[in-house]
Amino acid sequence: MRYVIIGNCIAAAGAVEGIRSYDQKGEITIIDGERRGCYSRPLISYLLAGSKGAAGLHYRSEAFFARNQARVIPARAVRIDPPAGQLELDDGMMIDYDRLLLATGASPLIPELPGIEHPRVKTLYTWKDAEEIAALVETGATAVILGSGLIGLKAAEALHQRGMKVVIVEKQEQILPRLLSPWSATIALRHLQEQGIQVLTGHQAVSISESGEVELDHGAKIPAQLVIVAVGNRPNQSLAREAGLKTGKGIIVNQYLQTSDPDIWAAGDVIETHNILSGAAEVMALLPLAHLEGYLAGCNMAGQAVRYPGAIFLNAVHFMGMHIIAAGEPNRSGTVLQWQQGSSSLEMTIDGDYLLRYIAINLPGITGPLTAIVEQQIRIELKEWQEFIREPSMASLPAAYWAEMRRWEEHGGLRCG
Repeated sequence: MRYVIIGNCIAAAGAVEGIRSYDQKGEITIIDGERRGCYSRPLISYLLAGSKGAAGLHYRSEAFFARNQARVIPARAVRIDPPAGQLELDDGMMIDYDRLLLATGASPLIPELPGIEHPRVKTLYTWKDAEEIAALVETGATAVILGSGLIGLKAAEALHQRGMKVVIVEKQEQILPRLLSPWSATIALRHLQEQGIQVLTGHQAVSISESGEVELDHGAKIPAQLVIVAVGNRPNQSLAREAGLKTGKGIIVNQYLQTSDPDIWAAGDVIETHNILSGAAEVMALLPLAHLEGYLAGCNMAGQAVRYPGAIFLNAVHFMGMHIIAAGEPNRSGTVLQWQQGSSSLEMTIDGDYLLRYIAINLPGITGPLTAIVEQQIRIELKEWQEFIREPSMASLPAAYWAEMRRWEEHGGLRCG
Protein backbone atom coordinates (compact mmCIF):
# COMPACT_ATOMS: atom_id res chain seq x y z
CA MET A 1 0.00 0.00 0.00
CA ARG A 2 1.29 3.45 -0.96
CA TYR A 3 0.27 6.16 1.48
CA VAL A 4 0.94 9.80 0.57
CA ILE A 5 0.41 12.75 2.92
CA ILE A 6 0.36 16.33 1.64
CA GLY A 7 1.67 18.59 4.41
CA ASN A 8 4.26 17.87 7.08
CA CYS A 9 2.27 19.15 10.02
CA ILE A 10 0.78 17.93 13.29
CA ALA A 11 -2.05 16.15 11.46
CA ALA A 12 0.54 14.42 9.27
CA ALA A 13 2.44 13.18 12.34
CA GLY A 14 -0.81 11.81 13.73
CA ALA A 15 -1.52 10.08 10.43
CA VAL A 16 1.86 8.36 10.43
CA GLU A 17 1.14 7.04 13.92
CA GLY A 18 -2.33 5.90 12.86
CA ILE A 19 -1.09 4.11 9.73
CA ARG A 20 1.72 2.36 11.56
CA SER A 21 -0.68 1.17 14.27
CA TYR A 22 -2.15 -1.20 11.67
CA ASP A 23 0.25 -1.34 8.73
CA GLN A 24 3.97 -1.67 9.43
CA LYS A 25 4.98 -2.38 5.84
CA GLY A 26 3.16 0.09 3.61
CA GLU A 27 5.12 2.92 1.98
CA ILE A 28 4.55 6.35 3.55
CA THR A 29 5.55 9.50 1.67
CA ILE A 30 5.12 13.01 3.11
CA ILE A 31 5.19 16.10 0.93
CA ASP A 32 6.75 18.92 2.98
CA GLY A 33 5.81 22.14 1.17
CA GLU A 34 7.43 24.42 3.76
CA ARG A 35 10.64 22.34 3.76
CA ARG A 36 11.02 22.89 7.51
CA GLY A 37 10.10 19.53 8.96
CA CYS A 38 7.19 18.87 11.30
CA TYR A 39 7.07 21.85 13.64
CA SER A 40 4.54 23.30 16.08
CA ARG A 41 3.07 26.46 14.59
CA PRO A 42 2.00 27.95 17.96
CA LEU A 43 5.67 28.06 19.01
CA ILE A 44 6.88 30.42 16.29
CA SER A 45 6.03 33.49 18.37
CA TYR A 46 8.55 32.25 20.95
CA LEU A 47 11.16 31.99 18.19
CA LEU A 48 10.38 35.59 17.27
CA ALA A 49 10.62 36.66 20.92
CA GLY A 50 14.01 34.95 21.23
CA SER A 51 12.87 32.73 24.10
CA LYS A 52 13.02 29.51 22.07
CA GLY A 53 15.57 28.32 19.55
CA ALA A 54 14.88 26.61 16.24
CA ALA A 55 15.59 23.17 17.69
CA GLY A 56 12.69 23.56 20.11
CA LEU A 57 10.06 24.12 17.42
CA HIS A 58 9.79 20.58 16.09
CA TYR A 59 6.67 18.59 16.96
CA ARG A 60 8.23 15.38 15.66
CA SER A 61 11.92 14.88 14.89
CA GLU A 62 13.55 13.47 11.79
CA ALA A 63 14.23 10.36 13.87
CA PHE A 64 10.48 9.87 14.31
CA PHE A 65 9.93 9.68 10.56
CA ALA A 66 12.98 7.47 10.05
CA ARG A 67 11.78 5.13 12.77
CA ASN A 68 8.38 4.88 11.10
CA GLN A 69 9.95 4.44 7.65
CA ALA A 70 8.24 7.59 6.33
CA ARG A 71 9.97 9.32 3.43
CA VAL A 72 9.81 13.13 3.53
CA ILE A 73 10.08 14.99 0.22
CA PRO A 74 10.84 18.75 0.47
CA ALA A 75 8.52 19.93 -2.29
CA ARG A 76 5.12 21.49 -2.84
CA ALA A 77 2.14 19.63 -4.27
CA VAL A 78 0.58 21.49 -7.22
CA ARG A 79 -1.97 19.04 -8.63
CA ILE A 80 -3.87 15.87 -7.74
CA ASP A 81 -5.05 13.48 -10.47
CA PRO A 82 -7.57 11.21 -8.68
CA PRO A 83 -8.40 8.93 -11.66
CA ALA A 84 -4.69 8.20 -12.14
CA GLY A 85 -3.93 8.05 -8.41
CA GLN A 86 -1.11 10.54 -8.88
CA LEU A 87 0.19 13.73 -7.34
CA GLU A 88 2.29 16.32 -9.18
CA LEU A 89 5.00 18.30 -7.34
CA ASP A 90 6.33 21.77 -8.12
CA ASP A 91 9.48 20.29 -9.65
CA GLY A 92 7.44 18.21 -12.10
CA MET A 93 7.90 14.95 -10.19
CA MET A 94 4.86 12.61 -10.17
CA ILE A 95 4.03 10.58 -7.05
CA ASP A 96 1.74 7.53 -7.20
CA TYR A 97 -0.65 6.86 -4.32
CA ASP A 98 -3.20 4.30 -3.23
CA ARG A 99 -4.36 6.30 -0.19
CA LEU A 100 -3.93 10.08 0.02
CA LEU A 101 -4.29 12.42 3.01
CA LEU A 102 -4.76 16.16 2.60
CA ALA A 103 -3.25 17.91 5.62
CA THR A 104 -2.74 21.21 3.84
CA GLY A 105 -3.67 23.45 6.77
CA ALA A 106 -4.66 27.09 6.38
CA SER A 107 -3.20 30.43 5.31
CA PRO A 108 -3.58 33.98 6.65
CA LEU A 109 -6.32 36.19 5.29
CA ILE A 110 -4.86 39.26 3.58
CA PRO A 111 -7.23 42.25 3.44
CA GLU A 112 -7.54 44.33 0.28
CA LEU A 113 -5.80 47.43 1.49
CA PRO A 114 -3.66 50.05 -0.31
CA GLY A 115 -0.04 49.41 0.67
CA ILE A 116 -0.67 45.87 1.96
CA GLU A 117 2.25 44.59 -0.15
CA HIS A 118 4.74 46.93 1.53
CA PRO A 119 7.94 44.96 2.40
CA ARG A 120 7.51 45.73 6.10
CA VAL A 121 3.97 44.29 6.20
CA LYS A 122 4.13 40.68 7.36
CA THR A 123 2.03 37.79 8.67
CA LEU A 124 3.04 35.52 11.54
CA TYR A 125 1.97 32.05 10.47
CA THR A 126 5.08 30.14 9.41
CA TRP A 127 8.65 29.63 10.57
CA LYS A 128 9.81 31.73 7.61
CA ASP A 129 7.42 34.52 8.66
CA ALA A 130 8.99 34.64 12.13
CA GLU A 131 12.49 34.90 10.64
CA GLU A 132 11.47 37.70 8.27
CA ILE A 133 9.83 39.67 11.08
CA ALA A 134 12.82 39.18 13.37
CA ALA A 135 15.06 40.76 10.72
CA LEU A 136 12.92 43.93 10.83
CA VAL A 137 12.72 44.36 14.60
CA GLU A 138 14.07 47.67 15.89
CA THR A 139 14.14 48.38 19.61
CA GLY A 140 12.03 51.42 20.43
CA ALA A 141 10.31 51.50 17.04
CA THR A 142 6.57 50.97 16.61
CA ALA A 143 4.89 47.74 15.46
CA VAL A 144 1.22 47.85 14.46
CA ILE A 145 -0.76 44.62 14.79
CA LEU A 146 -3.90 44.42 12.67
CA GLY A 147 -6.21 42.05 14.56
CA SER A 148 -6.43 40.95 18.19
CA GLY A 149 -7.01 37.22 17.81
CA LEU A 150 -4.66 34.55 19.14
CA ILE A 151 -1.96 35.18 16.54
CA GLY A 152 -2.21 38.95 16.91
CA LEU A 153 -1.77 38.81 20.68
CA LYS A 154 1.16 36.38 20.48
CA ALA A 155 2.82 38.64 17.90
CA ALA A 156 2.26 41.62 20.19
CA GLU A 157 3.78 39.77 23.12
CA ALA A 158 6.87 38.71 21.13
CA LEU A 159 7.54 42.17 19.72
CA HIS A 160 6.97 43.81 23.11
CA GLN A 161 9.56 41.44 24.58
CA ARG A 162 11.94 42.49 21.79
CA GLY A 163 11.62 46.11 22.92
CA MET A 164 9.21 47.47 20.34
CA LYS A 165 6.27 49.77 21.04
CA VAL A 166 3.16 47.81 20.10
CA VAL A 167 -0.20 49.13 18.90
CA ILE A 168 -3.04 46.64 18.31
CA VAL A 169 -5.84 47.71 15.96
CA GLU A 170 -9.05 45.66 16.20
CA LYS A 171 -12.10 46.50 14.10
CA GLN A 172 -14.48 44.80 16.54
CA GLU A 173 -15.43 46.54 19.78
CA GLN A 174 -13.40 44.09 21.89
CA ILE A 175 -10.20 42.06 21.75
CA LEU A 176 -10.27 38.30 21.09
CA PRO A 177 -13.79 38.61 19.63
CA ARG A 178 -14.06 34.92 18.68
CA LEU A 179 -12.86 33.70 22.08
CA LEU A 180 -14.09 36.08 24.77
CA SER A 181 -17.30 37.74 25.87
CA PRO A 182 -17.36 41.54 26.22
CA TRP A 183 -17.02 41.16 30.02
CA SER A 184 -13.99 38.86 29.92
CA ALA A 185 -12.48 40.87 27.06
CA THR A 186 -12.49 43.94 29.30
CA ILE A 187 -10.42 42.06 31.87
CA ALA A 188 -7.92 40.92 29.21
CA LEU A 189 -7.75 44.41 27.70
CA ARG A 190 -6.92 45.97 31.05
CA HIS A 191 -4.10 43.43 31.46
CA LEU A 192 -2.64 44.29 28.05
CA GLN A 193 -2.75 47.99 28.78
CA GLU A 194 -1.04 47.48 32.13
CA GLN A 195 1.80 45.76 30.25
CA GLY A 196 2.26 48.82 28.05
CA ILE A 197 0.39 47.64 24.94
CA GLN A 198 -1.79 50.26 23.22
CA VAL A 199 -5.09 48.83 21.94
CA LEU A 200 -7.49 50.58 19.58
CA THR A 201 -10.83 48.74 19.29
CA GLY A 202 -13.64 49.65 16.92
CA HIS A 203 -11.18 50.80 14.25
CA GLN A 204 -9.44 49.37 11.21
CA ALA A 205 -6.63 50.29 8.86
CA VAL A 206 -7.59 51.90 5.54
CA SER A 207 -4.14 52.28 3.99
CA ILE A 208 -0.41 51.85 4.50
CA SER A 209 1.86 54.51 3.00
CA GLU A 210 5.22 54.00 1.27
CA SER A 211 6.95 55.06 4.49
CA GLY A 212 5.01 52.44 6.46
CA GLU A 213 2.55 54.83 8.07
CA VAL A 214 -0.76 53.14 8.93
CA GLU A 215 -3.88 55.26 8.43
CA LEU A 216 -7.00 54.28 10.37
CA ASP A 217 -10.67 54.78 9.51
CA HIS A 218 -11.05 57.74 11.87
CA GLY A 219 -8.12 59.62 10.36
CA ALA A 220 -5.39 58.75 12.87
CA LYS A 221 -1.99 57.90 11.39
CA ILE A 222 0.58 55.66 13.07
CA PRO A 223 4.19 55.68 11.81
CA ALA A 224 5.28 52.03 11.90
CA GLN A 225 8.54 50.17 11.40
CA LEU A 226 6.57 46.94 11.13
CA VAL A 227 2.96 45.92 10.43
CA ILE A 228 1.65 42.45 11.28
CA VAL A 229 -1.56 41.30 9.59
CA ALA A 230 -3.48 38.92 11.87
CA VAL A 231 -7.12 39.20 10.84
CA GLY A 232 -7.86 35.48 10.46
CA ASN A 233 -7.06 32.38 8.40
CA ARG A 234 -8.72 30.34 5.67
CA PRO A 235 -8.35 26.60 4.86
CA ASN A 236 -6.03 25.74 1.96
CA GLN A 237 -8.61 24.05 -0.28
CA SER A 238 -7.35 24.82 -3.78
CA LEU A 239 -5.83 21.38 -4.39
CA ALA A 240 -9.03 19.71 -3.23
CA ARG A 241 -11.28 21.94 -5.35
CA GLU A 242 -9.16 21.49 -8.47
CA ALA A 243 -9.27 17.73 -7.92
CA GLY A 244 -13.07 17.83 -7.87
CA LEU A 245 -13.52 17.12 -4.16
CA LYS A 246 -16.51 18.54 -2.30
CA THR A 247 -15.66 21.64 -0.29
CA GLY A 248 -17.48 24.25 1.77
CA LYS A 249 -15.95 26.35 4.53
CA GLY A 250 -13.32 23.60 4.48
CA ILE A 251 -12.89 20.24 2.78
CA ILE A 252 -16.02 18.19 3.45
CA VAL A 253 -15.34 14.81 5.08
CA ASN A 254 -17.53 12.05 6.48
CA GLN A 255 -17.36 10.55 9.96
CA TYR A 256 -14.30 8.55 8.89
CA LEU A 257 -12.51 11.71 7.67
CA GLN A 258 -12.90 10.51 4.11
CA THR A 259 -13.53 13.05 1.35
CA SER A 260 -15.93 12.67 -1.57
CA ASP A 261 -13.20 10.55 -3.20
CA PRO A 262 -12.98 7.17 -1.42
CA ASP A 263 -9.18 7.08 -1.77
CA ILE A 264 -8.61 10.55 -0.30
CA TRP A 265 -8.88 11.59 3.37
CA ALA A 266 -8.36 15.00 4.98
CA ALA A 267 -7.52 16.22 8.49
CA GLY A 268 -6.51 19.30 10.47
CA ASP A 269 -7.19 22.99 9.84
CA VAL A 270 -8.32 22.36 6.26
CA ILE A 271 -11.52 20.39 7.03
CA GLU A 272 -15.05 21.02 8.16
CA THR A 273 -15.78 18.97 11.25
CA HIS A 274 -18.92 18.21 13.25
CA ASN A 275 -19.67 20.54 16.15
CA ILE A 276 -21.09 18.07 18.67
CA LEU A 277 -22.99 20.81 20.53
CA SER A 278 -24.69 22.61 17.65
CA GLY A 279 -24.64 19.82 15.09
CA ALA A 280 -23.26 22.26 12.50
CA ALA A 281 -20.27 21.76 10.22
CA GLU A 282 -17.47 24.03 11.43
CA VAL A 283 -13.80 24.68 10.73
CA MET A 284 -12.06 24.09 14.07
CA ALA A 285 -8.40 24.98 13.66
CA LEU A 286 -7.18 23.57 16.96
CA LEU A 287 -3.86 21.79 17.53
CA PRO A 288 -5.11 18.81 19.62
CA LEU A 289 -7.88 18.16 17.10
CA ALA A 290 -5.43 18.22 14.20
CA HIS A 291 -3.37 15.41 15.71
CA LEU A 292 -6.43 13.34 16.60
CA GLU A 293 -7.99 13.80 13.17
CA GLY A 294 -4.71 12.87 11.51
CA TYR A 295 -4.37 9.77 13.69
CA LEU A 296 -7.91 8.56 13.00
CA ALA A 297 -7.57 9.28 9.28
CA GLY A 298 -4.34 7.25 9.28
CA CYS A 299 -6.08 4.34 10.99
CA ASN A 300 -8.85 4.42 8.40
CA MET A 301 -6.43 4.73 5.50
CA ALA A 302 -4.89 1.52 6.81
CA GLY A 303 -8.21 -0.30 6.58
CA GLN A 304 -9.95 0.45 9.85
CA ALA A 305 -13.38 2.06 10.29
CA VAL A 306 -12.91 4.39 13.25
CA ARG A 307 -15.51 7.13 13.58
CA TYR A 308 -14.57 10.69 14.43
CA PRO A 309 -17.41 12.09 16.55
CA GLY A 310 -16.50 15.72 16.05
CA ALA A 311 -15.52 18.24 18.69
CA ILE A 312 -16.37 21.42 20.56
CA PHE A 313 -14.75 24.81 20.25
CA LEU A 314 -11.88 24.86 22.72
CA ASN A 315 -8.95 27.21 22.73
CA ALA A 316 -6.30 28.52 25.07
CA VAL A 317 -3.81 31.34 24.99
CA HIS A 318 -1.12 32.52 27.39
CA PHE A 319 0.20 36.03 26.94
CA MET A 320 2.11 38.37 29.23
CA GLY A 321 1.35 36.29 32.31
CA MET A 322 -2.37 35.85 31.61
CA HIS A 323 -3.76 32.37 30.91
CA ILE A 324 -7.12 32.11 29.12
CA ILE A 325 -9.09 28.96 28.30
CA ALA A 326 -12.54 29.01 26.71
CA ALA A 327 -14.77 26.18 25.51
CA GLY A 328 -18.28 25.69 24.21
CA GLU A 329 -20.74 27.61 22.07
CA PRO A 330 -19.85 31.32 21.83
CA ASN A 331 -23.12 32.42 20.22
CA ARG A 332 -25.68 30.66 22.41
CA SER A 333 -27.69 32.61 24.99
CA GLY A 334 -28.60 31.52 28.50
CA THR A 335 -28.11 32.38 32.15
CA VAL A 336 -24.70 34.01 32.62
CA LEU A 337 -22.79 33.56 35.87
CA GLN A 338 -19.63 35.58 36.56
CA TRP A 339 -16.92 35.57 39.21
CA GLN A 340 -13.77 37.65 39.54
CA GLN A 341 -11.07 37.89 42.16
CA GLY A 342 -7.94 39.87 41.41
CA SER A 343 -6.57 38.79 38.03
CA SER A 344 -8.66 35.59 37.93
CA SER A 345 -12.17 35.30 36.54
CA LEU A 346 -14.74 32.78 35.38
CA GLU A 347 -17.78 33.26 33.18
CA MET A 348 -20.29 30.49 32.44
CA THR A 349 -23.35 30.39 30.18
CA ILE A 350 -26.01 27.87 31.23
CA ASP A 351 -29.17 26.82 29.42
CA GLY A 352 -31.51 24.74 31.55
CA ASP A 353 -29.38 21.97 33.07
CA TYR A 354 -26.51 22.28 30.60
CA LEU A 355 -23.28 24.27 30.63
CA LEU A 356 -22.97 25.76 27.13
CA ARG A 357 -19.77 27.74 27.50
CA TYR A 358 -17.13 28.85 29.95
CA ILE A 359 -14.29 31.38 29.86
CA ALA A 360 -11.62 30.98 32.53
CA ILE A 361 -8.85 33.51 33.10
CA ASN A 362 -5.95 32.43 35.32
CA LEU A 363 -7.93 29.41 36.58
CA PRO A 364 -6.28 26.47 34.80
CA GLY A 365 -6.99 24.00 37.61
CA ILE A 366 -10.71 23.70 36.92
CA THR A 367 -10.80 23.85 33.13
CA GLY A 368 -10.39 20.11 32.59
CA PRO A 369 -13.61 19.23 34.47
CA LEU A 370 -15.49 22.16 32.93
CA THR A 371 -14.46 21.08 29.43
CA ALA A 372 -15.65 17.52 30.15
CA ILE A 373 -18.99 18.87 31.42
CA VAL A 374 -19.48 20.92 28.24
CA GLU A 375 -18.32 18.19 25.87
CA GLN A 376 -20.25 15.34 27.50
CA GLN A 377 -23.26 17.56 28.21
CA ILE A 378 -23.50 16.42 31.82
CA ARG A 379 -26.76 17.56 33.38
CA ILE A 380 -26.23 19.86 36.36
CA GLU A 381 -28.93 22.05 37.84
CA LEU A 382 -28.56 25.80 37.76
CA LYS A 383 -28.66 26.05 41.57
CA GLU A 384 -25.52 23.86 41.77
CA TRP A 385 -23.70 26.20 39.39
CA GLN A 386 -24.85 29.20 41.42
CA GLU A 387 -23.26 27.59 44.46
CA PHE A 388 -20.08 26.73 42.55
CA ILE A 389 -19.58 30.26 41.15
CA ARG A 390 -19.32 31.71 44.65
CA GLU A 391 -15.84 30.21 44.98
CA PRO A 392 -14.90 28.15 41.91
CA SER A 393 -12.41 25.37 42.59
CA MET A 394 -11.99 21.61 42.19
CA ALA A 395 -13.40 21.17 45.70
CA SER A 396 -16.58 23.08 44.88
CA LEU A 397 -17.42 21.34 41.59
CA PRO A 398 -21.06 20.19 41.55
CA ALA A 399 -21.77 16.77 43.04
CA ALA A 400 -23.39 15.71 39.75
CA TYR A 401 -20.00 15.96 38.05
CA TRP A 402 -18.33 13.61 40.53
CA ALA A 403 -21.27 11.19 40.28
CA GLU A 404 -20.83 11.09 36.51
CA MET A 405 -17.10 10.48 36.89
CA ARG A 406 -17.81 7.51 39.16
CA ARG A 407 -20.31 6.15 36.66
CA TRP A 408 -17.77 6.38 33.85
CA GLU A 409 -15.18 4.63 35.96
CA GLU A 410 -17.57 1.80 36.82
CA HIS A 411 -18.34 1.31 33.14
CA GLY A 412 -14.71 1.42 32.06
CA GLY A 413 -14.91 4.94 30.68
CA LEU A 414 -11.84 6.04 32.64
CA ARG A 415 -8.48 4.41 33.01
CA CYS A 416 -5.79 5.37 35.49
CA GLY A 417 -2.08 5.04 34.74
